[in-house]
Amino acid sequence: MSRFGGPAEFRRVFDLLFTFLSRDARFGPRLKALDKPQRFVIRDLKLTLDVAATVDGKTPGESLRWSWNGKGRDWEPAVVLELDADTANAFFQGKVNLPLALVKGSIAISEGSAAVPLETLPILHAFHPLWAARIRHEGWNHLVA
Repeated sequence: MSRFGGPAEFRRVFDLLFTFLSRDARFGPRLKALDKPQRFVIRDLKLTLDVAATVDGKTPGESLRWSWNGKGRDWEPAVVLELDADTANAFFQGKVNLPLALVKGSIAISEGSAAVPLETLPILHAFHPLWAARIRHEGWNHLVA
């Protein structure tokens, strides 16, 4: 059973997560420069989250854009990762070793190459503790990994 109360809570938390990443000068521009759209298929909650770089000039101050379940998405992913909500949550708090999770199958790549998410690791390394602190600040103690 997921730590999340359901798809709506997962969306609320991950909307905040990607807003934080998108607007933060330490992370957003570096993720945008990678320009490697990713799709996260959250198996247990039957959600799909597509994340891509923003288009220059369209959304000032934002580096990323995302779409839930394909609504408004006008890009194709470079990689599709399939995982459960708790694994996604733990990953962004720095509690999941991505290469090991890929080997064990808790994160599966159904399209594309593992090189794409692996390229994000050096960027996200400094983000993980900040996000874990934000989870606590928001009072989402049940989501602390």
